[in-house]
Amino acid sequence: MIPDMNTTTVALLFLLVVLVVAAVSTRTVAVIVSLVAFACFNFFFLQPVGTFAISNGQDLVALATLLSVSLIGSHLSHQSRERAKAGLVLAQERNDAELARRNADAKAALVASISHDLKTPLTALMVSAGNLGTPGLSEEERREQLGLVQTELTRLKRLFDSMIDMASLETRSLTAELEWVHPADIVEAACQHAEAVLRSREIDVCDQSGDQVLHLDPRITSSALAHVLENAAMYSPASSPVSIDISVTHDRLALTVRDHGPGLPPGELDRVFDRFYRGSGTVPTQFSSGMGLAITRGLLAIQGGRIRAGNHPDGGAVFTLEVPAASRLVAEPGPEA
Repeated sequence: MIPDMNTTTVALLFLLVVLVVAAVSTRTVAVIVSLVAFACFNFFFLQPVGTFAISNGQDLVALATLLSVSLIGSHLSHQSRERAKAGLVLAQERNDAELARRNADAKAALVASISHDLKTPLTALMVSAGNLGTPGLSEEERREQLGLVQTELTRLKRLFDSMIDMASLETRSLTAELEWVHPADIVEAACQHAEAVLRSREIDVCDQSGDQVLHLDPRITSSALAHVLENAAMYSPASSPVSIDISVTHDRLALTVRDHGPGLPPGELDRVFDRFYRGSGTVPTQFSSGMGLAITRGLLAIQGGRIRAGNHPDGGAVFTLEVPAASRLVAEPGPEA
C-alpha cells in the first residue's frame, strides 16, 4: 500500500492507463480496466486505505470523476475506431464502384469501337460485292472492285488480330518463349507483319547491334514493333519514310521508331497507350482500331519491357521500345540448357 502518494497523480496515471487500453483494445476490455482502476484507486490510495469505504465527499467526487472520464474515453475511442472501420468500408465500396464503372466504360468503349470499326469495311464489302454482280462490268472496273474487297478484308483481318491480341493480354494467356535471335530478324518480321500499311513506304533501318544476338521472345517483340509501325504509317503522310533505329546493350534491346507526321500533342503523350485512344488533332490516313499501342505496351510488359512516346525535334512522333535481354556475339556459344 502506498498511502502517502499524491492521489491526483495516481488518478491521472490510472486514467492514462485506461485511455491507452481503450485506444488499442475493445470497448469491453476498456470498461473492465476502468472498473479495475476505480476499485484499485479506492482501495489502495483513498482513506481509509485497505477498504472500499469513502471517508469524505472529495474522495467520492475524485472516484466518480475517474470512472466517468475512463468510461467516456473508452466510449469515444470505440466510436473513433468504428468510424475508421466504416470509412475504410466506404472507401472500399467507392473503389469497387469506380472499378465497376471503369469496366463498364471499357466494355461500352469496346462495343462502340468494334461496331464502328466493323461497319465501314463490312459496308464497303457489301457495296463491292454488289458491284461485282452488275452486268456489263468492264475488266478494269472488276479489278478495281476486287482491289477494294482485298483492302477491306485486310482491314478486317487487322481488326480481328488486334482483338485476339487484346484478349490474350486480358486473359494473360501469352507467355514469353525465349530464344537467341538477331535484332534485324525481329525488325524484318515486324515489317512483314505490317506489310499491308507499309507497302508503299520507305523504311530506313539503322542497325547498331553488329554481330550481337539477344535472348528474348522474337514473336512477341516483333508483334509489338509491328503495331508501332502500323501506327506510324497511319498518322503520317503516305509518301513519308518511317525510320527504325536498333541499339543493343549488354542487357537490353532498344527499338526506336520515328514517323514524319504531325507528332503527338504534349498533353497526350501518356494517353496514347490507352485502349481505343485516337489522338485529337490528328486524322489517321488509314484504318485504326485504337488498340495498337495499348497492345504494344501489354506485349512488352510480358517480357518486363516498356514503351515511351515523344516528339522528334525535327517533327514527327518517336516511340522507343525497350526489352530486357541478355546478349552475346554470334560466334559465342549459348548457355547450356
